[in-house]
Amino acid sequence: MKITKTLLAASVATLFATMGPLAHADVDTAAHQFKSDVKTAGKDTGHAVANATRATGHAFRRAGHAVKDKTKSGYYKVKHAVKGNHDDNQ
Repeated sequence: MKITKTLLAASVATLFATMGPLAHADVDTAAHQFKSDVKTAGKDTGHAVANATRATGHAFRRAGHAVKDKTKSGYYKVKHAVKGNHDDNQ
């Protein structure tokens, strides 16, 4: 009985001794993979925000140019109506 307990204890100790480094290596691999995934997600999020900002800026610029063009056109129409000059030197 005493030999059985000793052998069982020795086999459990051997099992833990051999599994410890493997478990540590597995944790290191998982931690490295998690770090890589977080970096990738951060980069993708940053690119998405940059693209959205650019698209918004382009839309505002197009809207501003449309307002400018319509204002300029309206200015010349009023100018020609007041002066009676119908030259289209726009």
